[in-house]
Amino acid sequence: MSLDKEVPVQLHYQLTNELRNCIEKGHWSIDDIFLTDREIMEKYNVSGTTVRRAVKQLVKEGWLERKPGKGTFIRKEQLNESLGRLTGFFEEIRAKGFIPSAEIFSSKLVSVNSKLLNQFPALEAFQENELVMFEKLHKCNDKPLVYVESFWRAKYGQKMLEDDLALEGLYEMAAKKLNLNLTKADQTISAGAASEKVAHILQIKKKDPVLIMERFAYVENELVEFSYNIYRSDRYRYQVVLHNDRPNGEMIIVP
Repeated sequence: MSLDKEVPVQLHYQLTNELRNCIEKGHWSIDDIFLTDREIMEKYNVSGTTVRRAVKQLVKEGWLERKPGKGTFIRKEQLNESLGRLTGFFEEIRAKGFIPSAEIFSSKLVSVNSKLLNQFPALEAFQENELVMFEKLHKCNDKPLVYVESFWRAKYGQKMLEDDLALEGLYEMAAKKLNLNLTKADQTISAGAASEKVAHILQIKKKDPVLIMERFAYVENELVEFSYNIYRSDRYRYQVVLHNDRPNGEMIIVP
């Protein structure tokens, strides 16, 4: 197998993408030993310099880990979520062939007071004095992936307070128990650094980079949920498919 040397894309970039795609598709499992530099050179008909640059990039991204004297090993699987379809965490993870679960820290009725609004100004959009809050850790194959603080209108959330949400998502529970099917969501994604609390929960280091996703979820025109989600950026990424003949998303520039 060889790379396309006729296109104006550097070979090490092509090789990085090819090897990353192979890892994503499950050609190896975590802790499996990876191909040697010589094997990659022969398989893709490229130089040692190209291979070293590609492998160095995959190590930097966290896909691979070099162990001196032992070789290069698969460090992680990473999850892609394609933007454009409204799904819950459990549904998304199951669709990719993984096993979702959750550790519930808190589920309760909370007052929308000044302290809470200082932390989550977005909650003002509900124009309610009380909301139901679910605080939890979502896991993939029993590994921590995303820390979640989810706020629901009390008339819906209170009916889910007694449910076991360790093995079923909020969206699934709302559909099953309340016949409440979310129809649309406004979502923003930004970069952040893990606080001490979040780092402990996600099992990463304080100030490690994370992805922050904020979502307003609706049933028709009624705001039902606001969720604040902090993802491990080394194990999760978003994918956007763009078309030149129709709008797909919007770039927001914050001055």
